Amino acid sequence: MKKYKFSYGGCLLGSAEKKAILKVVNSNYWPLSKEGEKMEKEAAKFLGVKYGILANSGSSAGLLALSALELPKGSEVIIPAVTFPTIFNIILQCGLTPVVVDSKIGTYNLDPNEIEAAISEKTKAIIIVHAVGNPVDWVKVQEVAKKHNLITILDNCDGFGTSLNGKKVEQYADISFTSFHAAHIVAMGQGGGVFTNDEELARKVRMYRDWGRQSDIPRRTNGDKWPTLPEDYDSRFIYEKIGYNLSPLELQAAMGRVQLKKTEKIKKLRARNFAYLYEKLSKFEDLIMPRWVEGAEPSWFAFPLSTKSKRGPLVAYLEKNGIETRSMFSGNILRHPGYINVEHRSMITNGSDCNFILTNSFWVSVHPRYTPKDLAGMVKVFEDYYKA
Repeated sequence: MKKYKFSYGGCLLGSAEKKAILKVVNSNYWPLSKEGEKMEKEAAKFLGVKYGILANSGSSAGLLALSALELPKGSEVIIPAVTFPTIFNIILQCGLTPVVVDSKIGTYNLDPNEIEAAISEKTKAIIIVHAVGNPVDWVKVQEVAKKHNLITILDNCDGFGTSLNGKKVEQYADISFTSFHAAHIVAMGQGGGVFTNDEELARKVRMYRDWGRQSDIPRRTNGDKWPTLPEDYDSRFIYEKIGYNLSPLELQAAMGRVQLKKTEKIKKLRARNFAYLYEKLSKFEDLIMPRWVEGAEPSWFAFPLSTKSKRGPLVAYLEKNGIETRSMFSGNILRHPGYINVEHRSMITNGSDCNFILTNSFWVSVHPRYTPKDLAGMVKVFEDYYKA
């Protein structure tokens, strides 16, 4: 793996995380247990919602969230073109149809004003993606969702801790999910979580995660609830759903609990680095700076940029000089080979912003391991490129 002077990901592990992990390792019981229960409650409380359910990845968390909604087969789900591919995948896996709308240069999110044009009689839900932690205008999203009776799902994998108008963004959605991958804001090494205020949805998410059964309930007999099973059957092992096995390990939850306490500090450090890069890179006329909605307090995952000229030469120069870059997720997911012939409905045209994002957008690091003094070195590389 290439070593960079400025990489965008990686865990910041201290002695407290290592101590928590080692305690679980020495317990000789690694499946999700007490640490997991505590992490779920603490994360939900931090976000201001009632229920949290851990998963083994952000992608799995998304699958669980959508599965728990149990939408009729063939229903449509609106998603943005700039998205991680698993968002498209989970819709297909649930027997649903993706409806792809444009993402906008600068915010890299969908425009809530364009949602209504994508709605048909089959549309049941919308997945809002907060690209690199940047929130959308949820007031407008909720207006449209309420008018058309749409379920709102938030993919906040990039931006755990993001707030809008003084509220954590998870409070705006019917159900949300996030990632605790090593590259993200709160790290469990690998992991994710689903969050909601709906008790029944939370129950279903947990069942779909745990083989389709309610393994966390107290032992009791079946009684006459399920007439196909004996009355004395242990209800903990009644399989109500066609589920999965998507739990993380207990040691991951122990690590996550320590990281969770650092969220606001990490968020502030990332915001500091973001502000520094915004100030210093704004002078380059070739670069299109990021934008965000009023009232947003993003938990920035990275610093997104677009170039008015060709992206390739700049990105190659940055990489050559030790600055890790990454394209803006899929750009336009519909132009990737795996998605060309799959069933979907598209609102994308040749002039859509997502096509420009595909060819001209990328991001660089705002990782909290770096200080503004460090980032001055990154800015110097940009200066050298544009002087040449």
